Amino acid sequence: MWKEGGTLNRAGFIVLSILKQSGAENKLSSMTLREIAAAEDFGLKENTIFKKIKDFQTSGYVGKGLKEGHADTFFITPEGLEMLEKERGIS
Repeated sequence: MWKEGGTLNRAGFIVLSILKQSGAENKLSSMTLREIAAAEDFGLKENTIFKKIKDFQTSGYVGKGLKEGHADTFFITPEGLEMLEKERGIS
């Protein structure tokens, strides 16, 4: 379960996993939507990723990083890492 009463679906799990695997864990190492979409071939469109990111920002699992040109960037927060590990059944 995640905050706001929602559940983590496959798309959300993929987005958080990509951020973690790519080392996007702070404002300096954050990723653009395009970089997230290109990181793995899971068939997620940028619009789908954007919606998940916005949900996760509200929940505190994703933070906004430094701008990359005109593009916003995003990173997984410590809360997001904790939730991802719980969903994986590690902790």
